[in-house]
Amino acid sequence: MSKRFRDRIRVPILGTLSADPLEKLIKHAKMVKKCTESMQIAVEAYFDGDFDKFENYRQKVIEEEEKADRIKRSIRNHLPSRIHMSVDKSNYLLLVTQQDKILDYEEDVVQWLSMRNVEYSDEIVELFKALTKKSIETINYFEKAVFNLPEVLASSFSDEERNETKIYIKKVSKSEYESDLMEHEVSKKLFNIGDGITSYDFYHLMRLVQLLGEISNHAENASDRVRTLLAR
Repeated sequence: MSKRFRDRIRVPILGTLSADPLEKLIKHAKMVKKCTESMQIAVEAYFDGDFDKFENYRQKVIEEEEKADRIKRSIRNHLPSRIHMSVDKSNYLLLVTQQDKILDYEEDVVQWLSMRNVEYSDEIVELFKALTKKSIETINYFEKAVFNLPEVLASSFSDEERNETKIYIKKVSKSEYESDLMEHEVSKKLFNIGDGITSYDFYHLMRLVQLLGEISNHAENASDRVRTLLAR
């Protein structure tokens, strides 16, 4: 086969390839990490009664969520229908969606807290700091899984790299289960406090329990998408 003929074949094939979409996925995941860190600082500042610091980091969460949204829109708008991908396209997009859900709920957490500035008792403060920490632990394990995807692809889906990623996915599931148990215990304690808090405080805190729970839920959903991408 002549070189000219080979080149004529190669050009249209290369034309179906674009910059690796995984790079944009990882870029979006890094925004999840950044937003998560800001949310944690915001929540801790809120329950410490440092509302100025809380407001500063609330704004950071909003700004970071918007930056992540722009990355998400770029992924969706510039992913051609005919493109060669090293992973399943539909699962790739579902993973982006689940990462986006994490970001949405992180923004919801700080926006919801901002409705009322309340200095809660030490007991309540410790409960919610612990619950927030557990939700963030779930996200951290997910991030380790998704950040390992480039290594999986670089190794041509070697068992070693896939198994390392699966370890993190299992940790996500365990952490999410523990988060569910903590949500139940925190909710139960809020009910048992009774007259110790107002009805406004009760609703404010119960809704926060639900929002933090959704963050853990979507971290697990996202890790399930990573697991599906590992299947070859």
